[in-house]
Amino acid sequence: MGGLRKRLFWTGWDLGMGALVGILSGSASALFLWLLGRVIQLRVDHLWLVALLPVFGMAGTWLYQRWGQESERGGTLIMDEVIDFQGRVPTRMAPLVLVATLLSHLGGGSVGREGTAVQMGASLARTIGKLPWRWLRLTRSRQRLLLMAGVSAGFGSVFGTPVAGAIFGLEVIAIGKMHYEGLVVCAVASFVGNGVCQAWGIHHLHFHPAALAPSLPLALKLVLFAIPVALVAGLFSELTHGIARWTRRIIGNPYMRAAIGGLVIIALALILRTTAYLNLGTDWLPKVFEGTAPVVPWAFALKLLFTSLALGFGFKGGEVTPLFVIGALLGAALAPVFGLPIPFIAAVGFVAVFATASNTPIASTLLGVELFGAGFAAPLVITCFLAYVFVGHRGIYGGHRVGTPK
Repeated sequence: MGGLRKRLFWTGWDLGMGALVGILSGSASALFLWLLGRVIQLRVDHLWLVALLPVFGMAGTWLYQRWGQESERGGTLIMDEVIDFQGRVPTRMAPLVLVATLLSHLGGGSVGREGTAVQMGASLARTIGKLPWRWLRLTRSRQRLLLMAGVSAGFGSVFGTPVAGAIFGLEVIAIGKMHYEGLVVCAVASFVGNGVCQAWGIHHLHFHPAALAPSLPLALKLVLFAIPVALVAGLFSELTHGIARWTRRIIGNPYMRAAIGGLVIIALALILRTTAYLNLGTDWLPKVFEGTAPVVPWAFALKLLFTSLALGFGFKGGEVTPLFVIGALLGAALAPVFGLPIPFIAAVGFVAVFATASNTPIASTLLGVELFGAGFAAPLVITCFLAYVFVGHRGIYGGHRVGTPK
């Protein structure tokens, strides 16, 4: 009976604390998505704001120089804390990354939104962990679980994919290792966070590409498609980290680094005479999933370059939504090569490039099923799992530990 009472107590703890993390994270994601939509629309309506990208970059840098401290490490700090909890995730991380990401998007920076939501979720979860009430039983191991729950709640709520969010918080911490001890608290946090975000009136955009019937020729084509997926995901990771290392070494002043990065991005947009590769890049998705406009074959490479430059020069935001777009554009570019419908292979690329770059094939496959339907389960398993192996230990998250070598 003693063992049963203990299990019931900790299950109740997981349910209660997961729900609390979900409420806070879901509300934060709702606020962020609402503000983000208005900021991007403001940038679209006033094109001259792109010229201020260097200024917005320096403003975001000032925020982190003034108040950031450990917050500057972002997702890397969160992963380190889950592995070896030291209590270093500050409450200020949430407002800092929120404001800095909005500044990046106000100037057209090609960054995402998942990094912001995940950092806000983890920061708010850590804030709960600072409560002095002893009856909460906030031991070091339970503090780690709260951080994982914050990651799950942030991811699940910002994309409207609670199942994927629940697994993402368990899978993303270390390559090849699933942290099952957080299964219940992460699941509760992700589902509650998604529900709260929707209750605040946030609606996520969904597309409905048709799945193809399973067949041996299709499976062989997907095996081959996993190769360019791994190459593009690996290139994105290496280029982004390489630019970041190079700029820190060559341009020591962080304000100058942000200013030069903004100028480089503006110059590139002027050379190409387009703003299509700025911000999230989601305007490309109706073109590939619904065929509303033609897509040039090299669009994925340009979106990759714009995003790597923005992140490499220190602009705040996430990588996931740009990776979704890069993957969809890659699929559209290679559809004629493989003889597959553009919407179908674009949906597979949408998920697989992110799965490979983030080293989260299981969570990403579930994300694809939530977004596109169960008919995509088998194609995503083939492509995501193979590309995950092909890419090696490269990844977008600098704090990744290797739990099980590939």
